[in-house]
Amino acid sequence: MKKNKKKILNLKKIKKCPICKSKNLFVISNIKSKIKDIGSKFNLIKCSNCSHRAISKIPKEKFLKNLYMNDSPLVFGGAHSELRLKKDFIAGNFEKVEPYQNHWIFNYIDKKKGNYFELGPGVCRLYKTFFDRGWKCQGLELRSFIKAPGIKNDFKKINNKIDVAIAFDVLEHVIDPIKYLKSIKKKIKKGGKIFLTFPNSDSFKSRILKDKWAMVSPLAHIHYFSEQSTKIMLRESGFEILFIKDFSYVIVRRLIRNIFKLPLFFIKDLINLEFKNIINRLIEVFLNILDLIKGDQFKVVAKKI
Repeated sequence: MKKNKKKILNLKKIKKCPICKSKNLFVISNIKSKIKDIGSKFNLIKCSNCSHRAISKIPKEKFLKNLYMNDSPLVFGGAHSELRLKKDFIAGNFEKVEPYQNHWIFNYIDKKKGNYFELGPGVCRLYKTFFDRGWKCQGLELRSFIKAPGIKNDFKKINNKIDVAIAFDVLEHVIDPIKYLKSIKKKIKKGGKIFLTFPNSDSFKSRILKDKWAMVSPLAHIHYFSEQSTKIMLRESGFEILFIKDFSYVIVRRLIRNIFKLPLFFIKDLINLEFKNIINRLIEVFLNILDLIKGDQFKVVAKKI
């Protein structure tokens, strides 16, 4: 860890927008990470031209790649959920991965079979969905414990003529999103489609919470996309946007259930003189309602021009 810390001190400061290349950047706030080796080394910055947000400094690409390959807490944070997913995948292997029964992307795919590529398939649920449907699947995954047919750790090993490409919750992690999209475009057939999801910096949560927004987590997340920066990024990468929409991970059913339970929680907090909890509960409900109105994630469908 000491070696990692030393390298982090040599981060390169972002001097122009990674998407539109404007030099008109300003600091929103200082990010205070719970990860000791990261601390307060980063600011959250915003481009005045395209509203793209990013962390103020970036590491070298080779160093960042090594962090992912070694499951470093500097990018995964050692979260219990991440450790559980890793443990479950290793225990069950690819054969026991549960595929999706339905997924929104199939509303935009008119082929029953073809060539499928996923950048960062993680624990492979969507990958397994296409695999089980008879697609020829390829994936690029740096974490060594992710093993499945067609998964590789070098982009040069990915074959051409892809019909459908996926990069869900990936572009916010990379140093140069446009570079990655251009690399994927070279592998896709003309008219082939790419499906993306990533954090929405236009969302209410992003605007209100700033660096306290859960998505702001260096070095795991580097980029936070506005609708404008998304359009610029896809255009510069050689794609035509077919669909772009914000969405929320907030589950409406659970939110309604929690709202009905609020009076009971308030009574408990009052009895225990925990007045701060009352305020925090109200804020959480308020933010979740706003997130349903304008979600803090984007889903994008685009095709190769």
